[in-house]
Amino acid sequence: MVDIGHWWLGKNVILSPLWAGRIDWYERKVHLDVSREVIKGAPPWDPVAPVNREYETHLYDYYGRPVYWADAGRQGEAHK
Repeated sequence: MVDIGHWWLGKNVILSPLWAGRIDWYERKVHLDVSREVIKGAPPWDPVAPVNREYETHLYDYYGRPVYWADAGRQGEAHK
């Protein structure tokens, strides 16, 4: 969850940690390969609403990212 209240008052969004390009522990910053403008337009996150597959699908579609769950079933089959 990212609080973008300093860009857009009262708005929180969700970003995958997989999208982090670099973490600077000294400066306490996470550098993402997603632009600020894209993040501003992201679907809002409501902390009282569940994050379900429908929300995740909408989120990944918005960011144009491949979903992490697409190959989960096939990987499990390979270990049988």
